[in-house]
Amino acid sequence: MFAAATVSVAPAPLLRTGAPHSRARGVTLLEVLVVIGVLSIILAILLPVIGKARSAGQRVTCLANLRSIGIAFHLYADHYGGHLPDPSTTHLSWEASLLPFGATGMFKCPSDSEMYPVLGSSYDWRDTPDPNTSMAGRDILAAERSNMVLAFELLPGWHSKKRMNVCFLGDGSAHEMDYEQAMRDLDAPVFQK
Repeated sequence: MFAAATVSVAPAPLLRTGAPHSRARGVTLLEVLVVIGVLSIILAILLPVIGKARSAGQRVTCLANLRSIGIAFHLYADHYGGHLPDPSTTHLSWEASLLPFGATGMFKCPSDSEMYPVLGSSYDWRDTPDPNTSMAGRDILAAERSNMVLAFELLPGWHSKKRMNVCFLGDGSAHEMDYEQAMRDLDAPVFQK
């Protein structure tokens, strides 16, 4: 009744990629070493650049902090009849006296890992035991040298060798200054004789 039909199916052609009889090619040790060498050179070039950019950012933040401190001194003086804080009479640190007039983070230099953890401030100001050089409790407008250093970093060299960031009394501006020059300024009398 029914005849068996036979169907013949031709085999599908094999797809070939690459050269005949090629194997999957892996990465050689030499190629790995070349890539590692190139990456090492790129890192060696980039790391100092990144470090300098980070250092520049810290220096700018420190100058901004000192500028904020200078503004806080002026705001304090405006609020207290022209007088600057006097920790010996207020029994408050100068930082505590200025805090209502500035930002909470203004007393921490990002490059300072020595003084801030111990003292809670990376900066100091012209509050000396010598009445000739101190501005503590004095009228901010009474000083004859408006361009004198008012606030400064506690230690030099955080940003540049033998240099320190300072804030000036007159306009509250902040600049980097030679350490020796800053110390001479801090030793100079507030009032000319």
